[in-house]
Amino acid sequence: PPCAGSLVHAHTAGALSQNAMASHSAAYLDEVRRRAAEAESRASAALADLAAAEAVQVALPAFTADVRDASELSVAECREQYVARFRPLLIRSIGALTDPTPWTLAWLREHCGQKCAAVNVGGSQMAASCEVAGVEVMTIDDLAQRIEARSSGRSAYLYDCSLPLKLPALCERLAVPVYFAHDWLQRTRRLHAFSRSWPSLFVGATGTRSSLHIDQWKGHFWMAQLCGAKRWTIFHPEDAWCLSPSWPSEAPRLEPTFPSLDEMEAQPGQYPLLRLARRVDVTLRAGELLLVPGGAPHRVRNGESDADPAVSVAIAANFVDGSNCAAAAADLGLMARRAAAPEHEDRGAAAAVAGLDELDEVALSADDARSAAAIGVPGVAGRVVPYG
Repeated sequence: PPCAGSLVHAHTAGALSQNAMASHSAAYLDEVRRRAAEAESRASAALADLAAAEAVQVALPAFTADVRDASELSVAECREQYVARFRPLLIRSIGALTDPTPWTLAWLREHCGQKCAAVNVGGSQMAASCEVAGVEVMTIDDLAQRIEARSSGRSAYLYDCSLPLKLPALCERLAVPVYFAHDWLQRTRRLHAFSRSWPSLFVGATGTRSSLHIDQWKGHFWMAQLCGAKRWTIFHPEDAWCLSPSWPSEAPRLEPTFPSLDEMEAQPGQYPLLRLARRVDVTLRAGELLLVPGGAPHRVRNGESDADPAVSVAIAANFVDGSNCAAAAADLGLMARRAAAPEHEDRGAAAAVAGLDELDEVALSADDARSAAAIGVPGVAGRVVPYG
């Protein structure tokens, strides 16, 4: 019989608890069940004949992360060949996204040291379930002190801190890559839960990480590395079933949780499907920009190596365009209605899906294509556009 860790966790594919049934909408729970059942079905079939499953996976289109220089990459090519096709991409020579360039930990400490933010302590962000090893609200100055004293074992990681909401003064010193400046979430008629969520700030020392997870509602993601480095592992969006996903019944979520990637790699006998998953491993260094396609499971470790003394500072954002709008709106609609009673509707998600539903997708897609064609291959000054 297959090892216990190799299958989708059994308790997630069957019935959810009665308490969950009482507090979540039927449509939401039905979709959670459907995703769990589909993953379990694919995993079970693969385990029944691993050789055949491996042959099928090998025959699938390759999953690679191209490395391109902004001096020869047009906006249209980036959006058509990478964003729309859900392909990872690393872009070099993007130019200055911050003033000054770069934002260092020392500069952040000097200019916003007394501002407070929620900081992950313990070194790990388990974003798939929005769980962390621990969270403390502290000043940026306290964060810097904690990072500088990381040898004490009290590691800290500022993870996905919204600049517009938490550090708005920094937005005046911020630009976004022209390749991803077409976010439909920023083009809705009314404000919603994600109007001011991004760009966000990430600051962490070597040893801090985000564990294997999928970003919610199929959002595409870009990250610009300002200082230090991050080691990324990205899996194909269609291969999450190979990663022993689970949908815990006590807190049903659309996106699954996963075992530790370190654990899966160390125990191939218990996780035999891991080797079937298409993956890329990329090191993102200062001055580089990474595109992560929506729905792709990924794990991130700060530092060029486990001995890297440099602090990682990065900015990032999720975004929606014509390639993932329908999927994002579908998930947001389910999230809005996950409460059983209408008065408990998730108003933030409801406002976001309402905003997306109002958009003229055909007109926006045509407008995006025209503007991308007009920009062509951006010159040095045109590779970034001011935020806002």
